[in-house]
Amino acid sequence: MDIKTVLAIVISIGIMVVWQVFFIPDAPQIVKTTSDNITQVDNSEVSTLTVTELNSTTATSVVPVEKIEEIVITNDKLILTFNSFTGGIRYASIKGWEDESSVEGNSYVTFNKDGKSDYFNLLTPLSVKPTVEHNTVDGIDVVTFTFKENNLTIKKEYRIDPTTYMLSTSVTVINDGTGALNVPMVAKIGPRLGNDFEESKYIFEGAMIHNLEDTKKAKIDADKTITLPTPLWGGYTSKYFLFATSGSFFTTATIAPVNGYEVVSLEKNDLVVNGNSTFSADYNIFIGPKIYKDLKSYNVGLQESIDFGWFYFLAIPMLHLLIFIAGIVKNYGLAIIVLTIIVRLIMLPLTIKQFKSMDGMKRIQPEIMKLREKFKGDPQRLNAETMELYKKHKVNPFSGCLPIVVQIPIFFALYKTLLVSVELKGAPFIGYIVDLSAKDPYYITPVIMGISMFIQQWLTPSTADPVQKKIFMAMPVVFTFLFLNFPSGLVLYWLTSNILSITQQLIITKRSAKRELT
Repeated sequence: MDIKTVLAIVISIGIMVVWQVFFIPDAPQIVKTTSDNITQVDNSEVSTLTVTELNSTTATSVVPVEKIEEIVITNDKLILTFNSFTGGIRYASIKGWEDESSVEGNSYVTFNKDGKSDYFNLLTPLSVKPTVEHNTVDGIDVVTFTFKENNLTIKKEYRIDPTTYMLSTSVTVINDGTGALNVPMVAKIGPRLGNDFEESKYIFEGAMIHNLEDTKKAKIDADKTITLPTPLWGGYTSKYFLFATSGSFFTTATIAPVNGYEVVSLEKNDLVVNGNSTFSADYNIFIGPKIYKDLKSYNVGLQESIDFGWFYFLAIPMLHLLIFIAGIVKNYGLAIIVLTIIVRLIMLPLTIKQFKSMDGMKRIQPEIMKLREKFKGDPQRLNAETMELYKKHKVNPFSGCLPIVVQIPIFFALYKTLLVSVELKGAPFIGYIVDLSAKDPYYITPVIMGISMFIQQWLTPSTADPVQKKIFMAMPVVFTFLFLNFPSGLVLYWLTSNILSITQQLIITKRSAKRELT
């Protein structure tokens, strides 16, 4: 990449980093709700119940905490630990995904690993201890919690399929009394993520809620309240993983602070169950890595949890192409190199035009300096003579801007693709680079990248004055330090792009020299 492109990208990076730090706003198909024998009734005849908050703290007032049994379900995808008293999920571990910060070295990424309370629970008006059933049907674990008090029975059922990260869940309300009951329910997720999640300064992590028209989010400790009607899903997202509840059953989604941390709530407050009738509804819980094609296949907008940035319309196709190439070469590092070559080839005509413009400007620079000296007291005459000089030598000083304008969104799209793609997490390249989503542990590739920038700068035609040249000379050093902590996959892209740019410059310069000799 030439120095003008580098400067433009540096300025853009600064703007985007400032924006993200200070101004960032903080498939199983969904089965339709069903009910039996529910008719419209006068509100005066409805008894309204109150949602009961159940967690490990309130549980101790009824059952000693040492007697609260945990039900653990393990399959090829997940390890789920249920609270036998509340029917909620205390911890959820994603098998096969280990975080580099894990002190044990073999711990899976786990939501709410501290276990202070349920990470997820569907809160209902009943606070009695449920009966629990665990069965296996066609390889699918089915866990059912049945709460019964007086004439009201509520069942929570989890169907855990070992082939997917999506849990099929349902709630059934049975009113054996004669009067109608308003039975509110609230699904709560969070707060926070867990103990072994990789933190990111540049990618949003926190609470999110989404409907057909909008996506709202708040950082983990944002201390603000957000409400969204008719939600499709709500949950907690990290850089690479998501815990979300989805379903048309819920009418309102809220993000609100609890003890300084944001909690996601999906509410159903208008559920009226008549006497001697039953209500049932299905919803879903996703717990897993944010693999774009998988999230999109569920058709509820879970893919919106991936932060592809402003140029998502370029980043998503690049992600598909990267995965396709990786499927052929069987190595994501090689796939990044191939993808970079493809991008550079697509932009080659613009790059050639840019280099020709810069070379032409360099050749007429002595004449421009003479004009500046000759007409230094007459700026209008200087402008006129300069434009005439451009026409004479067929040089357009602005023709080099178009490639820069095109390259900036492409760079950021690829930057975001490599930064947020969970496919790169744990993906090796060669030698000591065993995780393309992590920084180079020995800083070898960032240093080589800096050297390549020095070479590229030396080869690039320049019309800069001595002060500007000194600034340009400092750019490789700045970029080297900037890239020290970047994912090695992103550094590999930039290094490959620099090497290709150097090759292009050498070829174009050689051809230009031959033309001058003839």
